[in-house]
Amino acid sequence: SEKYTVAFDTPALIRTQDGAQEQSKDKLLKYVITPDAIKEFMELNRKWYKEPVDEDGNAGDWEFDKTVTEKNESFLLEAAVEEAAKDNMKIVDYDDEFCKGKGGLVYGVVVNLTRKWITVAFRGTIGSTDLMADRDFRLDHESLFDSEDDIFVSGGKPGTHMGFTTYLMDEKKGDQDGRKCLDRILTCVNEEFKSNPDVAGKDFDLYVTGHSLGGGLANLFAFKAAQLKAKDDESVKYLPKKITALTFASPTVGNDDYNKEFQYLEKKGNLRHIRIANEGDVVPTNNIIPPASLAIKGNTKLYTQNGVNLHLHADKEVEVDYRATKSCWSQTSLSSLDNHMVTEYYKRVELLANKKVY
Repeated sequence: SEKYTVAFDTPALIRTQDGAQEQSKDKLLKYVITPDAIKEFMELNRKWYKEPVDEDGNAGDWEFDKTVTEKNESFLLEAAVEEAAKDNMKIVDYDDEFCKGKGGLVYGVVVNLTRKWITVAFRGTIGSTDLMADRDFRLDHESLFDSEDDIFVSGGKPGTHMGFTTYLMDEKKGDQDGRKCLDRILTCVNEEFKSNPDVAGKDFDLYVTGHSLGGGLANLFAFKAAQLKAKDDESVKYLPKKITALTFASPTVGNDDYNKEFQYLEKKGNLRHIRIANEGDVVPTNNIIPPASLAIKGNTKLYTQNGVNLHLHADKEVEVDYRATKSCWSQTSLSSLDNHMVTEYYKRVELLANKKVY
């Protein structure tokens, strides 16, 4: 494949690793990144990119422009960043250091001073490494429940999606203390609530979000944070009592006994899950059917959803229900892949018919 040398204009706007600042062992970024800095970087470096746009006017992922053509008109993505800049928000960490084009755990931690919340966001599937994780539905009964006091509901055997759980519980490459990815992220977030002068003691909320694979990771991360909070664990001492997961197209991530643990934390007030799923999207389902089931490890019949479900339709008002696990067969159609796309989720969320429900 061809290789090109790219000399970006002012990369320090978005790449902090080369800065002279002392680096925290809990973060990859050496200093915060703002939407204004991202927008400025985009404006300065349009010549290196081109932005595909589909027939509905939705922007695709930026691609490298081999012609290195100067461009005066803004990309659609720049408008989205400009909209985000209306809030006073800061990206305090973003880590994709050891991830390549095939995938891997990628997350960001954002502090929104305008709305008084901190958000942990996980990236969805992009390549074969992620797909291998997606298909591993074997049950992991140990990683999130490795001691008796991790289980609140007696008599059960909670288990979680092996592929997603492994992403969170693997050792974080390059971490000075050899911590698991989940522990490293939790430490970063807890420290923001403890020591960030704009946040500490000011009643900020904590949200965890993601699409597809990212939604599954968000579910598990929020659960573990809430579980630790319910145990008064020192590692989450400064987190708020309630952790809220807001997921899009999240696959099922656990069995019935995991859901019982989840519900215990809901009732205790430590956990909330708003699960958004499109009608006709097969990813948030269980009981996966052939031919897709032929690539699956484990038994998807054992899995169930949790949380409050907002089920979005293309042309009518959203259905609101609790859990509402749907079978793969009921959601299979010729448009299943299109219905899973972020752009389709955005379109349905913005339907006028849904505004009064929100």
